[in-house]
Amino acid sequence: MHLSRQRKHTVIEVVFSKKATVNLIDQALYIFDRTQSIELSDKYLDDMKEFIITILSAFPKAGRPSEDLATNTRKLVYHGYSIIYRISEDQIEILTLYKENLP
Repeated sequence: MHLSRQRKHTVIEVVFSKKATVNLIDQALYIFDRTQSIELSDKYLDDMKEFIITILSAFPKAGRPSEDLATNTRKLVYHGYSIIYRISEDQIEILTLYKENLP
């Protein structure tokens, strides 16, 4: 009889800092400005938030280390946007988001 050990899957809470929340809203406003579509800007915002929460709650170290930006941070990329976050024992805090081609 062969027994295998199964890893317990732990989901970590993902929280957005005030700055990250403002960044998300700014991105939605930018998309609205370009498309004049509330539906498209809302969908993009929802899709980005869902991607961040789904990936990082299950795989906190999915992003690469980003020590050049801030201590103990990691960077995840979504459609040209960098998502900078920090992992603690009980949560992942999204610190900021920005478009890759901006300074």
